[in-house]
Amino acid sequence: MGKLPGNDVLEQLHLLGMSDAEIAARYEVTRQAVNKRLVDMELRSKSRYVAHAHDLVPWQVKTVQGGKGTHHTAYPLESLKLYLRALMEDPHMTPRQVTDAERFERRLLNDPRKVLDYDRDKGFFWRYREPEDGSLIVAWPKDVPSKEKNMELLEMPKEAKLAARKKALDG
Repeated sequence: MGKLPGNDVLEQLHLLGMSDAEIAARYEVTRQAVNKRLVDMELRSKSRYVAHAHDLVPWQVKTVQGGKGTHHTAYPLESLKLYLRALMEDPHMTPRQVTDAERFERRLLNDPRKVLDYDRDKGFFWRYREPEDGSLIVAWPKDVPSKEKNMELLEMPKEAKLAARKKALDG
């Protein structure tokens, strides 16, 4: 296994536009090692779309559990965040991420009677909507105040917005 160069050299390579994968190949390290160092150097930060999607999630999701499974990378949560990013028209989404967001939207439209819920012990699950859920796609926790901005992104869609947007862009 190789070794990354010093921060000054790594910063120059990054500023020259080399991808993490290219830098990793040059120094025989993993792409993740390059990314971690760039984040530690504060040369990387989450895009505003990623950060905003994360902020709209109402739950304190379990991320550390002494060697046991966590929920912060669970498929329903990741799909929800991708869906929110797609609604915000995040230009940095990969085609795969857009496809996953569209799949999540189809899931919502296929059964609008269900809402995504979270329990720290059970993880994420779909359940039938209750009156207090209103028209949100997530079960908003009673002890969490609603967000002031962009709550409309969490409203149950009435029609496929993402596929229609993609078709308009392609056509």
